[in-house]
Amino acid sequence: MRRLCGCGQKMDLGFRLVIFENKFQIDRVPILECEDCEYYEVLPAIKCDLTNLLAQLKDEGKGGRVLFTDVNEFADVLYSSYLTWKRTGDNQSFEELLEQGCDERINMLLDLYSCAKKASDSKWMNEISSRLAPLSKYVKERQCLETK
Repeated sequence: MRRLCGCGQKMDLGFRLVIFENKFQIDRVPILECEDCEYYEVLPAIKCDLTNLLAQLKDEGKGGRVLFTDVNEFADVLYSSYLTWKRTGDNQSFEELLEQGCDERINMLLDLYSCAKKASDSKWMNEISSRLAPLSKYVKERQCLETK
């Protein structure tokens, strides 16, 4: 989750409010930030999802405030893990908490998917699939990094 900034310092995870076209506010957007030079960037794992949300909001034409954690499962797990890690201290590494949170959320969503399938509710199944996608993407990328 951490990486080095262009200035050579460590970038840490944070969450920001993104204001787009002075009309849309998206809160709890995961970012990487450098305390030394104050540079920050949207977390690469969610950048595409954020861009898609901004396009969707623009198409709908209505302004307002959205919690990114309400529309992106990975951001929600990331935020929950971050709050737990900050609250409990360094008893467990953030990465371990995040991995555990992702695994638990994926299992819960798969259980829901099974219920939706039994109910033959294709709309619900599609919704759950779209919620699983960002988590699956993160897990897949994490596994690729571990095998290198």
